[in-house]
Amino acid sequence: MALTTTISTKELQRQAAAAFEGQTYTVFLAVNSGTLTAESTAATWLAAKVSGGGYADVTGTIGTGAYASGNARYELPAINATFTATGVGYTYDTVCIRIGTATYLHSLLVETPSVTMAAGQSKTYTITLAVDN
Repeated sequence: MALTTTISTKELQRQAAAAFEGQTYTVFLAVNSGTLTAESTAATWLAAKVSGGGYADVTGTIGTGAYASGNARYELPAINATFTATGVGYTYDTVCIRIGTATYLHSLLVETPSVTMAAGQSKTYTITLAVDN
């Protein structure tokens, strides 16, 4: 006998609304000394944040999403985080995503090798938050 579970699209919408919609986000760049992991606290990651060279966090508020039937998930509007260097520029190896003031990060993007941004260079990351079954 087989048992199949199906989660309704409305439940995925409810979960996304509770977890993400209307929440603030911060996307920031950091340099990992090799000891930080996805389980490290937000405070520890913030201490490793890049500074100088025109660096600035990308912040905003997460809007209302929609169910994407082709991907079978509820997707929030994409976060486009663009970082631009000035002056001496900067180097980083980790892109950190934090939702609200959580004591942990939502997720990390690790660049291998590290990225060095010279004055006038920009790099954009497109981040999609989604809830699926």
